[in-house]
Amino acid sequence: MLVDLSRGLLFSLVSVVLLILSGCGGGGPAEYSVTGTVTFDGQPVEKGEIRFLPAEPGGAAYAGAIVNGTFECKVTEGAKRVEISATREDPTPAPDGLPNYVSYIPAVYNTESTLKAEVKSSDGNTFTFDLKSQDAKP
Repeated sequence: MLVDLSRGLLFSLVSVVLLILSGCGGGGPAEYSVTGTVTFDGQPVEKGEIRFLPAEPGGAAYAGAIVNGTFECKVTEGAKRVEISATREDPTPAPDGLPNYVSYIPAVYNTESTLKAEVKSSDGNTFTFDLKSQDAKP
């Protein structure tokens, strides 16, 4: 009897988790596939993150991983402000002796980004971002 009760609770818990993960209601805004490339000083960004934020306040932000200079994610239609970030291991270890990862993409491409993208409901949401260290503000 205790085993049946435990299985029932486990089944209920798993069902609730699956409903939460699946978004259970659906019905949100339509999302479209967005792909592209990101280079920094002519080299593909090995590992990083790209974020698509609404150009106007409100709305959701969407993010995707950058791997070997390419990205793919789902984003809602409309004008977006784009933020790109990436880190790499610094030759000098952190004070605790562990690897020290530092951001190398200038703020003009992330926290102070002026990058823009217009996501459309049709095909053709492929973007190229060629970032340059010389664009960093002094």
